[in-house]
Amino acid sequence: MWIERRLKKKLLEIIKSRPALLLTGARQTGKSSLLQREFPEVEYITFDYLRHVEAVKDSPEHFLKQFNAQVILDEIQYVPEVFRELKILIDQERQNYGKWIMTGSQQFVLMERISESLAGRISILHLETLSAAELRNKKVKNIKNFLWKGGYPELWSNKQLEVSDFFESYLRTYIERDLKAIIDVKNLSDFRRFIRMTAAKTGQLLNYKSLSSDVGVSDVTIRKWIHALEISGLIYLLTPYYGNIGKRLIKSPKIYFADHGLLCYLSGIENEEDWYSHPHKGSLWENFVMMELIKNYGLIPGNDLFFYRDQNGVEIDFIVEKKGKLLFIEAKAGERINPKKLHFDKVASLFENKFHIEKILALNISETKIRKQKSYTYHNPLYSCIHYCN
Repeated sequence: MWIERRLKKKLLEIIKSRPALLLTGARQTGKSSLLQREFPEVEYITFDYLRHVEAVKDSPEHFLKQFNAQVILDEIQYVPEVFRELKILIDQERQNYGKWIMTGSQQFVLMERISESLAGRISILHLETLSAAELRNKKVKNIKNFLWKGGYPELWSNKQLEVSDFFESYLRTYIERDLKAIIDVKNLSDFRRFIRMTAAKTGQLLNYKSLSSDVGVSDVTIRKWIHALEISGLIYLLTPYYGNIGKRLIKSPKIYFADHGLLCYLSGIENEEDWYSHPHKGSLWENFVMMELIKNYGLIPGNDLFFYRDQNGVEIDFIVEKKGKLLFIEAKAGERINPKKLHFDKVASLFENKFHIEKILALNISETKIRKQKSYTYHNPLYSCIHYCN
């Protein structure tokens, strides 16, 4: 079963207007499958194969010059030697749009190399795991399973695949392959304990010392491991919103997982019943809501997506700053809401003279439509996209 990706339209636009495209994303988000489906006649080269890596290392120039037509170069992070030569070839034929199509999994490292070699010559897109909206468009059955199953495409295309088997294999591959390329992990059991403890801290302020104490390794090691999770696309660090309001605000980021299915697996959740009975259900829902914001609306944490929290405990889960307005979004895992626990008005008063403000509740309710109540809008992102997504 193939599920259309939201990114497809933008991808096809770029191919017609830029000489090179890089599609980034964590492993198994569907990068290679998307490109091979949209460009079935294009030659496909993957650097998962050692013979291709060795050919590039022997002579990047000779390797690239063999491609006269459009080509897909998969997992480009394994051959950083190609970037300098690519710059030369692209400059020789700047109007040959869409010739060089690449994928890469370690996005921050790739960005550094591209900024050095291919700045102004390449467009970059980032592919997340599937969103609820993409599954709705396919009219998949049992979409409620998305809450614990997550969005890795293979989990939805292969009905015979056990979720726990997929994630165990995924973690093993990540630790044994990608992680070794980023940092040197001497004790794999320590790292596994670390990633599970990180999952338990989802939606909380990142505290390196607390994680260090829980895992039993140094602060320095925890910082390196957090960085490794971030650059490989497994987690996001969401920064607080300041807005120059002169208040004493919390400065630490919050931590979230890029796929809530992986988060649920690390939290010991294997079915819908586990999800609804989990003591951290609120954090799981919050993670789901944030990733729907990122996947469907192209928001970037730290750029147009933030959280608000001051030292008095006044908090807004998510703040979106777009086109002169602020969207305040509260994620609530239950159906019954206590209005006294909503801080919309307290925070809105700080910004009303500078922005138009919209207040939104993302609720885990059975209602499938978007509704208005008094001063805010509410909906369930599992079943509907609110208007500002478009």
